[in-house]
Amino acid sequence: MRSLRVGIAVISAGLLVLRANAEEPAATNAGVTVTVLPGPRQTFAGFGSSVANFNNHYGELPRTTRDELSRMIWRDLKFKTLRLWMMTPEFAPTPGAHDLTVFRQTYLDSGIIDDAKRDGAKILLLAPDHVPDYMQEKHADGTIWLKPSENSAYARLLADFIARLKGECGVALDATGIQNEPSDEQKFAPEQIADIVACLRNELDERGLKSVKIIASENASANEIFLREIDALKANPRAWQALGGIASHSYNMAATEEISSRIADGQGGNLREYWMTESGEGGHEEPGDAPRAMNLSGRFLNDLNHRVTHWIHFLAFENVRLDDNATCLLTFTNDPPEITRFLKFDAIMQLSDTFDIGAKVRHCQSSLEGEMEWTYGQKPRLTAAAAQNPDGSWSIALLNYTGEHLAAIAGWQDEKMSTSQAGHSPPQTFNVTINVTELKDHVPLTFSVHRTNALMANSSAPALIMSGGQITLPVASLELATLRSAPDPVSFRKSP
Repeated sequence: MRSLRVGIAVISAGLLVLRANAEEPAATNAGVTVTVLPGPRQTFAGFGSSVANFNNHYGELPRTTRDELSRMIWRDLKFKTLRLWMMTPEFAPTPGAHDLTVFRQTYLDSGIIDDAKRDGAKILLLAPDHVPDYMQEKHADGTIWLKPSENSAYARLLADFIARLKGECGVALDATGIQNEPSDEQKFAPEQIADIVACLRNELDERGLKSVKIIASENASANEIFLREIDALKANPRAWQALGGIASHSYNMAATEEISSRIADGQGGNLREYWMTESGEGGHEEPGDAPRAMNLSGRFLNDLNHRVTHWIHFLAFENVRLDDNATCLLTFTNDPPEITRFLKFDAIMQLSDTFDIGAKVRHCQSSLEGEMEWTYGQKPRLTAAAAQNPDGSWSIALLNYTGEHLAAIAGWQDEKMSTSQAGHSPPQTFNVTINVTELKDHVPLTFSVHRTNALMANSSAPALIMSGGQITLPVASLELATLRSAPDPVSFRKSP
């Protein structure tokens, strides 16, 4: 089969270099109905990303390249949240020895924070990671845990860092986690997480930092462990009151309706914000990789459809090894200074142009796979999300995750499944009818359409007309299709 895939490979001195090597779309078709249920469930607060810069490669770039990288993330993608890594052993190697030197070099001396804020970043989120040796205990099974007796001391350590960062460096954080993936390397029991959240709220308030939100638990997966952590937070009244939002990561197991139900307020809205603070992949990636771009897009649509308010990619850009460049939306080299752009960058741009900050998100269900949940094992063939933007326009996105020899992402637990289990083969085109209940009596609406697949990146397609609240369009194998209507401020004022 002849293959052709177009992807943006390298940006250097303003030149875009294109590569081609993708499959042709499949010819098979199937009818699917996506129902957009009435009433908003949450308000979308926007996209974001973390930047690590542990080796200061960003700070060593020429000013023009730094400006280009920063502009692409914070202006072109309209990302608003910058997640900043704090290694607690570096800040507090011994009790009371609190030192901002490493963090200052990583994010302040390099210009990352200043550049991001200049180009549109609004929210600074702290990501504490690891635990100082003197706070650890080793269990019989060899796992490392935070000592229960150190809960309050650990909370004071975090609060002291946040206060010093503001007082000594003039950097005011907007939100903080308590530990990155707390059931992973240095483990925190669910009850410890709740206790630390309550203690941290007191410590921050005593330092005049009442505006700093606390999010937790930032578990690596939206799984049964995360459910236990949410339940522990809700069972501790001080912790639940102190919590600004629940938080998890979106890899092999993304947000589900069971998790969504834990934070539903009974009136259709959220009891708490839901921050998805890390989503990405590992391994090697080539520009124009449609399966990776669609996988990441599918997780975003899944999370938006299950009450997530803030959606944060793992790494915006880094100078990384080729065998692990899939962690980034962009990569760069210092000598010569060049930027590599992946297809998922264009897919995320398409989504950020579709769903505005402040969009009121509706709940979608599919005749093909119901809730369309991205969880352990085989992923949905079709994923959808819908919202009404602050200007009154309606936005809908559809993702087809079927393809030839489609396998799981490297490093995920289900990667050893057979091809048919990990992905959906053969490729299939779906004729999708979208039914928006709230628009059944609305005058016909014109929707602009954009598509990303192996042959195109965030490309405009012919407009479509919605009549009686319904619209039908084909969505091909490994394709992201987005629709957005014209602004309708009168309709928006009348919406729920």
